[in-house]
Amino acid sequence: MDIDELADALYSAPPADFVATRDEAVKAARERGDKEFATAAARLRRPTRAAWLANLLARRRREQLDGLLGLAGSLADAQRTLDGPALRTLSTRRRQLVSAMAREAGRLAREAHESVNDSLLRELGDILEAALADPVVADEVRSGRLTRTISYSGFGPESDPGAVAARVAAAPPPAPPADPTEDEDAEPAEDPAEVARREREREERRRDLADAEELEAATRERRDAAEAEHERAAQEHEQARERVAALTTELEAAQRHERESATRNREAAQDARAAAREAGTAATRTARARARLDDTESGG
Repeated sequence: MDIDELADALYSAPPADFVATRDEAVKAARERGDKEFATAAARLRRPTRAAWLANLLARRRREQLDGLLGLAGSLADAQRTLDGPALRTLSTRRRQLVSAMAREAGRLAREAHESVNDSLLRELGDILEAALADPVVADEVRSGRLTRTISYSGFGPESDPGAVAARVAAAPPPAPPADPTEDEDAEPAEDPAEVARREREREERRRDLADAEELEAATRERRDAAEAEHERAAQEHEQARERVAALTTELEAAQRHERESATRNREAAQDARAAAREAGTAATRTARARARLDDTESGG
């Protein structure tokens, strides 16, 4: 099994089985001396449950997923050109497909004996919405190896500065210039103060939008930094856990050796005492034999 085959197996299996399967693969690679494989396998991160559902769609319902993500280009075009009717139609279609894909993922999960709830399906919907808004996220989802839950709360693609809103019907032809002698009771020109007020309101809303976009960018940076720190901490924890496992194995081996040594020590001590007793008995027997011999020789 190469690392891609391991990754496919891990990201296809339920998240609860991920860590044990990965750790077993890491252990086996180390035992056979394949450090490169062990390092690569140890870096594979367990997906969130919502990410696992997205991976399930990428692997089991790829055609339908591609159909959903194929709306991204049309949505972006409609947004840039301010094509209101097309945008409304596409947005409705997007919501329908996202909802249908989330339900299908729930059905696939239940087939795999994994429980799902509405909150989890909403998280999956957020991932699919983010994939429609961001091509990078779309590629992550298509890979079938997504590990994180993603949500998108941006303002969509920027509009083309030269674009005009699309209209359903053609605009009416311009009216002929008014005769200054006619309609003396016509409404007066718009109040300049009202025009200035509306312009100030528009400018205030532009600033509010700029502030909101700046805040969103800052929060995204903090989110990315937090995710990077979480990834670093998770990897450090994984390394520490592996070190503890290695030390535990060494300790268990040392404890077995100590018990075996203690047993051998007791047996050797018993053998030494028995040998000492036998040596004492033999010495006594020798002394008696010598004494009898001396008596015989002196009497003779």
